[in-house]
Amino acid sequence: MIRSLLLLVSLMTFGQVFAQTVQLDTLRLMQYNLLNYRNTTGQCTNSTNNPDDKDGYMQTIVEYVKPDVILVNEMGSHWLNPNKMLTNALNKNGVSHYEQAQSSNNGFSNLVNMLFFNKNKLTLHKQDAIKKDLNGADLVRVIDVYTLYMNYPGGLAQGDTVFLTFFLAHLKAGSGSDDKQERADMTAAAMDYLKNNHQEHSYFFAGDFNIQTHSEACYQTLTKNSTATIRFYDPMGAAGSWNNNSTFSNLHTQSTHDGDSRGGCFSTGGMDDRFDFILCGKEVLDNTYDVHYIPGTYKALGQDSRRFNGNIKNPSSNIIPANVQNALYEMSDHLPVLMDVDINDRSVGIQNIPESIKLVVNYGKGHVDVFFQDAQSIEKVEILNVNGQRVKDEYITTSEQTISIDITNLVGGMYVITAIDKDGNIFTRKLPL
Repeated sequence: MIRSLLLLVSLMTFGQVFAQTVQLDTLRLMQYNLLNYRNTTGQCTNSTNNPDDKDGYMQTIVEYVKPDVILVNEMGSHWLNPNKMLTNALNKNGVSHYEQAQSSNNGFSNLVNMLFFNKNKLTLHKQDAIKKDLNGADLVRVIDVYTLYMNYPGGLAQGDTVFLTFFLAHLKAGSGSDDKQERADMTAAAMDYLKNNHQEHSYFFAGDFNIQTHSEACYQTLTKNSTATIRFYDPMGAAGSWNNNSTFSNLHTQSTHDGDSRGGCFSTGGMDDRFDFILCGKEVLDNTYDVHYIPGTYKALGQDSRRFNGNIKNPSSNIIPANVQNALYEMSDHLPVLMDVDINDRSVGIQNIPESIKLVVNYGKGHVDVFFQDAQSIEKVEILNVNGQRVKDEYITTSEQTISIDITNLVGGMYVITAIDKDGNIFTRKLPL
């Protein structure tokens, strides 16, 4: 009876502290097709797409948006080192917190994807690249995969941090059957990679998809995948035929120009396509792994639904400053896509645990490993749901310092893990699954 009361008090304390301290930070994500950034073509030259001018426009946009994760398409591959955008556009005017991932292109294309991130909040854990389709042939473009983690004190060393994995793709352009097949091959390879490498992370799939409707095979592969646990979702829930459809004018991202092509460098036709996306896994919508989409934050920057088949510069915007509106017009024929996510702090303890106990949880696939600094004093470990019901328990019969608890049958959500010592004292911390 006494132990039950202690557990109840622990859960009440958990609820109070959770409500006050669980949110650590908010991350702003930005995906952007930069339109031949420092890449020269017959149409995109120093006069029609001046790289130094573009640095200034990008600086204006980033200073306004203040993104924490920047995912870009169409960077000139030979300008990744030296890091022109990092030094000329992002880390300017007293800003020094942006870092850049490594290029994985290896000669595939003159244009590459790239990730920039706020190093004060995040660290790049690893990156990979998907280069082959399911038959072993080269993809048209590399799909990059980046995994970041939150900078909690000691978080990575203790396995007690939050991971975010981003797939970044620039799918094949064009409306022909061959183009659609190449887009389908790219997303099929990405989803096969995800199926074989899936972990307890929060996943995103971003990029320029070059599609006109949700019914295209490549999009269906992402959002209706045969493996339900790895499907991606549109935070806006806006399935449809987006091309030249005013119903979706708030989501159209291309083209920012309706007439002036700058010598053929910029696409024209006005705002009538939804080419650019940030999709997320269901775990982001459900807050399964401490990353949660904030409803209402997904947007195409500068899009106010008044620009159907028109340009981003006219009429004057009533939602962004004039200099940002001009920068969007001059920088690219695409608009950036934004979304915000809340991050919950796994490192926040529920109560002060004595150093002799030091209850540390390491998350693994299908199990949690619990480490005790003083294993001699711990008798039992329990996992309880938020209603106080015991869903797992593990008796400790030896002096082992680490035990592994299977959690494959537990649904995602918030739990409490408790360690009970030989004197009946209970030590608790939250356990998000």
